[in-house]
Amino acid sequence: MNPNIPDKQALSGHSLRWRLLLSIGISILILYMLWLIVSSGKQLEDTSTFTQILQNTVWWLASIYIITTIMQTLLRALRYRSLLKADGISNVPDTTFMFLVTLCRNMFVDMVPARIGEASYVLMLNRGYQVPVSACLSTLFISVVLDILALAVILIVIVLASLLSVSQSEISVGNALLGTSLIVIVSGLLIYAAVPLSQWFLRMMNLTGMKILMRFGRFIVEVGSSIKRVQMREILSLTLLQSLGIRMFKYSGLYILFIAVSTASFHEFTSLPWWQVLPAFISAEAAASLPLPTFMSFGTYEGGGVLAFSVLGFAPADILMLMFVIHLISQVVDYTLGGLGLLGFVLVTKKDDRSLTKD
Repeated sequence: MNPNIPDKQALSGHSLRWRLLLSIGISILILYMLWLIVSSGKQLEDTSTFTQILQNTVWWLASIYIITTIMQTLLRALRYRSLLKADGISNVPDTTFMFLVTLCRNMFVDMVPARIGEASYVLMLNRGYQVPVSACLSTLFISVVLDILALAVILIVIVLASLLSVSQSEISVGNALLGTSLIVIVSGLLIYAAVPLSQWFLRMMNLTGMKILMRFGRFIVEVGSSIKRVQMREILSLTLLQSLGIRMFKYSGLYILFIAVSTASFHEFTSLPWWQVLPAFISAEAAASLPLPTFMSFGTYEGGGVLAFSVLGFAPADILMLMFVIHLISQVVDYTLGGLGLLGFVLVTKKDDRSLTKD
């Protein structure tokens, strides 16, 4: 091997390090710009309160977030197994293996922008358990649609709760109900019309005459067929209930974490009803999914929270600090559990490899 020719693996590792540094830099830049916009000009004083907020956090209450995270991860793993079984996969991973994969998936979704981390689910199942890629993608697609449907149901409940609690503008409530109804209709079409839509897509790809696009079109048809098989097993009602459970554990955990952080440091926030707090986390989650090269969604997540809470008249600087602390604590929990899940995944797959070698 010519020593003057650079090693491709070394180059890829070097590129990865630069991307990581770039994403960290962009996150710091976004946070700093937000801080400059919303702070009172006393950055040093504001920064010193960060440690006080952590010290004042009700940690026994915040620790419940760990339990809710584990519960929603377990439900998500069970939903994956249900969808794989319905797709006709003969060798479905057991609950423990799927739980480890889901812990890793949660970590990578938070780590990589635009929810690209969802691909870790496909990669780990295919490499670790030889599940076909088409089955992985179809179950992943249905899971995303079910998450959207569950979120639409929660948004409808939030709108109804606000109607029962205070007088709202009929136009704004109507727009919210219209938006959630459109989400339900589009999501339902994607599930129940998966086969004709995929076949139409294949015809469009065939018209291009490009082999790579034609192969991609045939692959989409396979995914559509997998979705149809899942639909025929009539388990969508079960998986939708599981999806609602996932969302309930997720947002209840974040709400409890919100109370734990704000009780001593931000008294004015604790008087907010749950139906005014949850939209802020939904907005933060949506902002974190934007295709911006941030690290662990820092900056974008806080920006979404500031936007939502500012409508209620709170000081932007307080909102930013509150959202940052909540985000930081949740990320520590998610990455700790994800790291343990990745370690468990490596140990389990190595054990399976050794047993195959002996056989």
